[in-house]
Amino acid sequence: MKDDEFFGWGHGRSERMMGHYGRHHSGFGLRYLILGIARKEPSTGAMIMNSFERMSLGTWRPSPGHIYPLLESMTDEGLLKVEIKDGKKYYTTTEKGNEILTSSWFPWRIVPGFSSFSTYEDAVKNMEILTDYLLDSKEKIENDTETKNRIKSIIERLSKI
Repeated sequence: MKDDEFFGWGHGRSERMMGHYGRHHSGFGLRYLILGIARKEPSTGAMIMNSFERMSLGTWRPSPGHIYPLLESMTDEGLLKVEIKDGKKYYTTTEKGNEILTSSWFPWRIVPGFSSFSTYEDAVKNMEILTDYLLDSKEKIENDTETKNRIKSIIERLSKI
C-alpha cells in the first residue's frame, strides 16, 4: 500500500491548494494511532476516542463521525479486524496492520500512552529519537529550568544502568 493511499491523501485541486493542512485534516496520523491502540488491546470506537482524549490530556476528543467511518474503512482495508462481544464491536490490528506499524517511519511509538516496547532495544531506539528531538529543541529548553532539571534527573537514573 502506498503512503498516499494509507494516509487517505487526495490528489484533487483543493488538497493541493490546502497543502500540509489538507493532508493533516484528511486523517494523517490518526490511522497509525488507531492501529497502535487496537494493537495494545481490543478496543471499541468509544474506547479509542477515550484514548485520544487521555493522550491529549483532555484537550481533544475526536467525534464519532470521524472515528467510526475511519474504523470501517480500516477494517475494509484489512488493517483491523472486528469481534463482536455483548453487542459491541472490538477492533484489533491484523497482521497487515501490525506490518504497517512495525515498518512505519511515523513516530507513533513515542506518543504518550501508545508506546509499545517489546524489547529494551525498542525502548533505546525511542530514547534516541526523543534525544534528537530534545537536542533540536535546545533553544526552547535553555531557559526552562524545570524541564532541564527533569532531564538531568532522567540522566542520573539512566546512569545507574
